[in-house]
Amino acid sequence: MGGQVKHQPVFPMPRTAFVLLVLCVALAIMPHVSRLPIGLLPVFLGVLIWRIQIFRQRLRFPHRLLRLGLVMLAFFGVVFHHGTIFGPDAGVSLLITAYVFKLLEMYTKRDAFLIIILSYFVLATEFLFSFSIFSSAYVLVVLIFITAALIALNQTDATIVVWRPLKKALILFLQAIPLLVALSLLFPRIGPVWQLNLSKGTSTVGLSDRVSPGDIAELSRSDKLAFRVEFEGQVPDHSQRYWRAVVFDRFDGRTWYAMDLKSQSPLYKSAMDKGSRSIKYRVLLNATGQNWLITMPWAEIDKLKHFPTDSLMQFYQEPINTNLSYEVISYPDYQYKADKIGQSEYQTLTSLPGATDPQSRRYADRLFEQAGYDPERYSDKLLNVIFTGNFVYTLRPPRLGINSIDDFLFNTQKGFCAHYAGAYVFMMRAVGIPARMVGGYQGGTLHPIGGYLLVHQYDAHAWAEYWVQGKGWVRVDPTAAVAPSRIEFGPLNDSSDRSFLDDSPLSPDKLRNIALIARMRLFADYVDYLWVKNVVSYNKESQSDLFAKLLGKVTPQRIALLMGGVGAAVLLLMAGIVLIDRRNLHRLERSDRLVLKLIKKLDKSGIVKEPGEGLASFLRRVKTRFPEQSGNLEEINQIVESIKYSNSKNLTNLTLSGNTPDDTLRELEKALSSAIERFKP
Repeated sequence: MGGQVKHQPVFPMPRTAFVLLVLCVALAIMPHVSRLPIGLLPVFLGVLIWRIQIFRQRLRFPHRLLRLGLVMLAFFGVVFHHGTIFGPDAGVSLLITAYVFKLLEMYTKRDAFLIIILSYFVLATEFLFSFSIFSSAYVLVVLIFITAALIALNQTDATIVVWRPLKKALILFLQAIPLLVALSLLFPRIGPVWQLNLSKGTSTVGLSDRVSPGDIAELSRSDKLAFRVEFEGQVPDHSQRYWRAVVFDRFDGRTWYAMDLKSQSPLYKSAMDKGSRSIKYRVLLNATGQNWLITMPWAEIDKLKHFPTDSLMQFYQEPINTNLSYEVISYPDYQYKADKIGQSEYQTLTSLPGATDPQSRRYADRLFEQAGYDPERYSDKLLNVIFTGNFVYTLRPPRLGINSIDDFLFNTQKGFCAHYAGAYVFMMRAVGIPARMVGGYQGGTLHPIGGYLLVHQYDAHAWAEYWVQGKGWVRVDPTAAVAPSRIEFGPLNDSSDRSFLDDSPLSPDKLRNIALIARMRLFADYVDYLWVKNVVSYNKESQSDLFAKLLGKVTPQRIALLMGGVGAAVLLLMAGIVLIDRRNLHRLERSDRLVLKLIKKLDKSGIVKEPGEGLASFLRRVKTRFPEQSGNLEEINQIVESIKYSNSKNLTNLTLSGNTPDDTLRELEKALSSAIERFKP
């Protein structure tokens, strides 16, 4: 591709098509602005301005070496910002980079079509990150603009105004709605065509499979929604809402590692005593990229393929890359393995790395001796040390040294839930008591309108479990000893640390005391909740329930009949719409044939209608050649406009007394034919 315009003929794009195309590019990348390297945004804006100036013939296309340099600069900017070229964030950034720079290579009509097709792809990538009703509504609006650009690019009339292709695109989408609804409800539900792992360590997408100092604190400074919960009956107290997700059983002195599915045994149902109390609820889980299902322990999940494990984790059959809805019954008074645990499990859950943290080990031996070697009394002593000591709960703790547990317990004494839970588990293991750290969420905010629970990333939490003979696994939350308000009332009402929303400076939670903003936020969340519950979470199980309600006994034959009947009804509806517009189509066909007759007359006289030239512009050019027939030509133009652009109501107003719109159309066509016959070039 040459660097100068003279080496590459440029397609003379109609102004309306160009305006819509540039607008589509800007709208398609708008949702991704916060994910793009901030340094690239001025570059992208410069590319858009440059292409506009090329269209206005104020600038030329840049030399290919300059384009190559800008593209390479943008590529390295993306890699530097994301640290990789893999994953959804980096992949979408690279796609957008190529997409925007393609504007500086848009010479032909084929190039313009390619950009429009890319616009659909770039817009669709928003669903990698959000399925909310607001994102979906935005995508729908931009889809209409992209389709309008495609329509404008295929029209020959260069004088059309922007609203006409937009109107046509909107009509096409409205006509497609019945088919869209039918396919969404009845077509077999399949997983997403992409299977991307959206987990990214310390990302605010959700909990990771490892915890180092700072990870849960990063989540706790985000206001992103993790999941919603609908309770059947009374909502448990805030302090009892422990949402279990992942178990961390290995510690290398710095980082805790989660148990994966391959290393786990199935749940021993014979070792489970559920207790008499139960809680029923439905979880509406946002995409996490992990396999963990989040529940209150112990849980039985209905109508969902999953794998309950010996660690009391619940694994889904595949990474959760889209919103997921499932019904749960939890038994908060459960006991598991009250009699004994296996030898290999005991060794794993009492192991510690090498000879690290010697001061903590000696202190643990001393406290255990003072407790009379009783695990429960020893646990109480550990919590009392935290409660009576100079420990501080903070999401911005100081950096720890090589012996991280020693440094935390005896030097800094500042940390958040993962520090306290990790130190507690270490101290329990140091005296041979099986213990593990559990990651999940704690608390949640009750929605006053919908009555459901909202659990955000700032509710991310870590606590501990230890095993005691006769009781099984016992939950202990060391954070409650240092920051009880965090457990009783949640981070929003915890005055011990106010840094939990530092990563969300524009969060509505920071303005929750302003009544108007609080009401607007609650209403918006309620609308999004209805969308997620009824549309986004519609899956194979939901579809099976719908078939059961409609068909009674679900068989392949009945499903085929249902789909065939609904399909036929939709086709009949669409055919009815076409038949309603058929009269207008006949109207245009008749008037177009008459106008074509006039154009052929003028063609013989040497006046040729240019491609894309509108009739009004063409007739104005004809008037300069035949000024004596200006009146007749003006009459022709007015009649054509009346036929093409008047709806039934306008035609009724044009009718003579007692005439119908059809009578008026025939009169107009006769007048048009007569005017064309009178025109003698």
